[in-house]
Amino acid sequence: MTWPWSRPAREVPAYVDTPVGLLSADGTHYRTTEPLLREYAGPVVDAVGLPTLLRLAGAWLRSPLTLAVLVLPVLLMVLPWWAALLMAVLLYALWSAVAPGAVWRVAARAFSILEQPVVQGLVYIGVLSAFAAMGRYAAVWAGMAGFIAFRLGLVGALLRPVVDAMHRSLYALPPADQTLRALLIREAIRRGITLPGLETIEDRVRAFWQREKR
Repeated sequence: MTWPWSRPAREVPAYVDTPVGLLSADGTHYRTTEPLLREYAGPVVDAVGLPTLLRLAGAWLRSPLTLAVLVLPVLLMVLPWWAALLMAVLLYALWSAVAPGAVWRVAARAFSILEQPVVQGLVYIGVLSAFAAMGRYAAVWAGMAGFIAFRLGLVGALLRPVVDAMHRSLYALPPADQTLRALLIREAIRRGITLPGLETIEDRVRAFWQREKR
């Protein structure tokens, strides 16, 4: 007899290809389809794998949240609590605007680990406990409030009109599609693959990439 709780959990697919685009396992909607991606960048998709590309793109798309949450405890160490919160919010807004066009594969892999609630929870438990031991209770409350506000999406919802306006002025594509496009181009350059019709973009990305390696 097989008990209900002993049944193996159903494996969640990495993505679902729908008529309105790709829906990844993390809930990100990309306004493209698998056939179009394979036609546009087939060699890159075959070399890296579409599930991996979508996972990295999703982690990078969420990197403003991850970065702000992890930088806040560091800022609280060196700044007054109000200045630390303000800097974390500004960092979130600025990185949200820049991130879709500045994809870095290695950092995306790191963000996919650092965004895990367990990792962030351990960081906050350690840092806030140290603040409490030093009697820095304002930093403790500011850290708790900031963590909750970022993780619950309150900061993102508050800044969404501003961030959306910056996205529209900087990119021709929605953030998710811009992130995936930038990741495909990065992978193509890294592997020496030419994507037809993107020579100008490749040159700009290659120049930026060379500056990063210096």
